[in-house]
Amino acid sequence: MRKLVAATLAMAAICPFVQASAQGFGRGDPVPATLPIGNRPGSPLYDMPPGQRLVSAFGERPVFSPDGKKLAFMGKSYGDAFEYDLATGAIRNLTAHFPHKGFLRVQYLSDGSYLLLGPRFPAATREQTRYSRIELFWMDAAASRAPLPLGKTVFEGIATSRAGSMIGWTEIALDPARPGAASTTLYTARVAVEGDRARLADVRRSVTTRECLIEAQDFLPGNHALTLPCYKFGANESAATEVLSVDLASGALTRYPTPSTLYGEVEGLFPDGRRTLVECAGDRRTGRPRSRCGGCEA
Repeated sequence: MRKLVAATLAMAAICPFVQASAQGFGRGDPVPATLPIGNRPGSPLYDMPPGQRLVSAFGERPVFSPDGKKLAFMGKSYGDAFEYDLATGAIRNLTAHFPHKGFLRVQYLSDGSYLLLGPRFPAATREQTRYSRIELFWMDAAASRAPLPLGKTVFEGIATSRAGSMIGWTEIALDPARPGAASTTLYTARVAVEGDRARLADVRRSVTTRECLIEAQDFLPGNHALTLPCYKFGANESAATEVLSVDLASGALTRYPTPSTLYGEVEGLFPDGRRTLVECAGDRRTGRPRSRCGGCEA
């Protein structure tokens, strides 16, 4: 759920280098049960490995465009969405042309249009807004019109297909009588774009779970399954996590090895669909993370 603070273009080839040098294990090695704090000298913003460069001094939650030529990102939480042109270095504001209450995420559809997540009407607190007011919007590829609401309230992020218009999201159901006893349900749909309008078609429920809070992350090749982070929150904002995938036809969940001592949140899927990055830390059992593994996010 937590993304990088400065939008950075990090080539996948540097990941093994960062893991091996900072954390003491290499590509293909099993993740150890503990992760020492990295001791690489220099500033992570200026002393970067080969193949990595700073894109912007501000921003969070970057995503590549379908053609790989641009990078969309959020300026800040509950702020504007921006787009960076990798060839020219130009940054444009995608959401400054209409009034809004701020957005949390921006994503591309395969046709180059955008999906935005944000509240139309914020709640009394940020936490209440986060769990009950974050809506899904569609915006045209030219970013020339105000976004259109798609009629769904979303928990955390969404998954978008690299081929076609399929998306996935989860919705949360809280139990006021039992704090912490929440369920999340995963849905998929197709975004049907018709001229300057869009709607959700073929909406389907895949799985509902009370075991943990799940979030749609990435479609696997063929759109038959999705990767999911699984969050289990405890005292002092600690969190235990698992890396999951779900078969969309049957709703069956597959669990991947995640050391019980580590916070491990599945993130970006590699283009080959066979590997993924996992954001992880060794101290989420007692508080917020101070270190991460994976190398390509922060």
